[in-house]
Amino acid sequence: TIGITRTLLLRSSHSNGLHLYMPLAEPVKTFDLAVALHECLKAQEFEIAKGQLEIFPNVKTYGVERIILYNGHRLPLQPVTGSCLLDDNLNPMSDSLAQFFGLWDGAVAHQDMDELRHALKIGRDNHRQRPRRSQPSLSKVEVWRQDLETDMQTGWTGHHQTNHLLKVIACHGHVFLELEGEDLMAHTLNTAIHLPGYRQYCRHQCDIRIRVRAWCKAVQNYYWPLSSDPKRDQRTKVPPSLNLNDQRAEDARQRIRAAMQALQDREALPAAIKQRAEAIAREAHISSKTLYRSENLELWHPEHCLVIREPEERCKPVESAGVSASRECGATGEGRLLKQPHSQEVYTSEKSMKCEPSDAVLAKSNFLSRGVRGDDLRFPQVSESGLPPPIPVHEVQAAIQAKVQALKWSLEQVRQFLAERFQGRSHIWELQAHELTTYLYYLQVEGLTHV
Repeated sequence: TIGITRTLLLRSSHSNGLHLYMPLAEPVKTFDLAVALHECLKAQEFEIAKGQLEIFPNVKTYGVERIILYNGHRLPLQPVTGSCLLDDNLNPMSDSLAQFFGLWDGAVAHQDMDELRHALKIGRDNHRQRPRRSQPSLSKVEVWRQDLETDMQTGWTGHHQTNHLLKVIACHGHVFLELEGEDLMAHTLNTAIHLPGYRQYCRHQCDIRIRVRAWCKAVQNYYWPLSSDPKRDQRTKVPPSLNLNDQRAEDARQRIRAAMQALQDREALPAAIKQRAEAIAREAHISSKTLYRSENLELWHPEHCLVIREPEERCKPVESAGVSASRECGATGEGRLLKQPHSQEVYTSEKSMKCEPSDAVLAKSNFLSRGVRGDDLRFPQVSESGLPPPIPVHEVQAAIQAKVQALKWSLEQVRQFLAERFQGRSHIWELQAHELTTYLYYLQVEGLTHV
């Protein structure tokens, strides 16, 4: 019912325990698979109990102070253990690893991974919501604690989750474990780097310590340990003044300004836009994405800067009271700051007025890339390679069966055809998933020669 259509049945040892293996065609998240198997068996009214019916991987709890491992199990077909393959009537078949691997590959090719991926999401969502359903009398604090622990147990499931998870870990450590200062930062860092999906999805591994320190500081300013007095007046409706995103944005702007000044002082500021962006990013220790944000462009980009000054540049005195509005301070190039006389009004130059833009201005306004979503408002988008998506395995298998029936071959002819083209392998279950498409191609060519 969850997409696992083929299994391998083994006897674990002379004690006659049964192990049912479920090969998969691609890696899946361990905890999500454990929850999906548990939900599936429970829905079929199987009772999961130690020593009777066990699941590997099992649904384990999340360890806050230490990492809790999944249950281990014996590898199959160990010598002199009595482990062997069984048929549907539980009769021993073989203890050959070669036959085990062949059956494994055959089972992999028949699994419905689309159905399984859908079941994994449903199982994880059901598990996440269960505490509130089964215990409706929980207090808001207890519900919050369980939500924090569930998020930590799930870990990273994709990109752009680092800030959320660091806040979750820091909140849990400060509020419920009563950690502060360096202890809280050490706990948050150690917990974060051991969460599921950290190595795969976290894009801030290089600066994870800086982010941990920032979130721990923010959490301690806003939250407090459960057993202590509140740090803020809960009676007021005024929102807290702390805004971490604004603080980070202003910090980035300050670093860009400092980098610009340092490069100008060293006379190392490139004139080309790309080289200038790379130099500033290295000097300020920020990403190019932050550098190209619209609110930061005016700090460094030649076509957006309000002021661009060389270190030796100084404002020259105004020669006369009737100075023209196009007269500029120190230079006349585009983008320089106008020197406004104290006694005269400065009029907006024609090129800066809000009128119909020229083609040149429009061209400048679109110098940034438009993104990667494409122009077509439809789903799914065409792949970047322009190649069609791969044919699902079950469709390839159905097409192979139809071709073989059309050729009216006997079983021996099919096996001989396979052995001649796949290094002696004469059974379809011995082929890998990508080889099935090649096999279908050979059958199509053979069908054309018989027409």
